[in-house]
Amino acid sequence: MFCDEKTLAQRCAHGDDQARRELYVQYAERLYSLCRRYTDDDGRARDVMHDTFIKAYDKIGRYEYRGSGSLYSWMSRIAICMCMDELRIKKKAHFVDLSENIQEEEPPIDRVKEIPPEKVREFIAKLPPTQKTIFNLHLIDEVPHKEIAKLLGITERASTSLLSKARARLAGMLNNYLKENE
Repeated sequence: MFCDEKTLAQRCAHGDDQARRELYVQYAERLYSLCRRYTDDDGRARDVMHDTFIKAYDKIGRYEYRGSGSLYSWMSRIAICMCMDELRIKKKAHFVDLSENIQEEEPPIDRVKEIPPEKVREFIAKLPPTQKTIFNLHLIDEVPHKEIAKLLGITERASTSLLSKARARLAGMLNNYLKENE
């Protein structure tokens, strides 16, 4: 039996195991997808997702209901922070030389629709680790550059620069795909 977010969070905060199972059923798949964008391994993504639930169960008393979708948003922030911790711990985030000059022409918007979504995800996964992380944080999870800078221990300018480089690389991969599949 599914209940609204506010009630579900309150029940979880009071130690209701059925509510915790319900929370898991409602959000596990979405949180796994989010974690998978930041890790290169399915098993590691599942571990981070499970760790996210453990932390959420522990901290859910601090959650403040702010309207529909706020519980997932709160949990996704926990997951993103845990993914960033994972990147720092594993030292996967290798920063590229900011003087690197990448200039790719953007693919025409109407042609991008011809590329299957799984191909686009594959190309995003091929970005250098830090560029992929910033791309996901800013464009997919809508985290501002100021917060990204804090999470990664870089400047806001570096974050915007790396995002620009990620977009240029991705545009290059998309253009190559379109040329190869004409």
